[in-house]
Amino acid sequence: MASSSTTPSPKFPTPESVKESSAFKQLEPKTSISGFDTQKPPPQELIDTCVHCGFCLSTCPSYRVIGKEMDSPRGRIYLMNAINKGEAPLVEATTQHFDSCLGCLACVTTCPSGVQYDKLISATRHQ
Repeated sequence: MASSSTTPSPKFPTPESVKESSAFKQLEPKTSISGFDTQKPPPQELIDTCVHCGFCLSTCPSYRVIGKEMDSPRGRIYLMNAINKGEAPLVEATTQHFDSCLGCLACVTTCPSGVQYDKLISATRHQ
């Protein structure tokens, strides 16, 4: 009798699963700013170009060393989106994830969706 073997498909985190993660829940406001300022927040249309495929993970040095989703381009984009929508506060714990980005932009060259991460992280850094 032949055994049927199916290879499990990779499971990518959804915005909902990221919000339920322990890393996201640790973002309880200590000192909180409700969100990004109105001058130059990360543009929502650039955030929305990310399809959360995860190709950026293997090229991101901070993710490879730290190993946490929130310290990857995809995780930071989840955070930017949540802050833009008022679902997460802009607190020290959040900024630590943004600050862990080295700015090498290896993620930009590997992204099949053409996410302009350089513009997103630049708009986030001055916040």
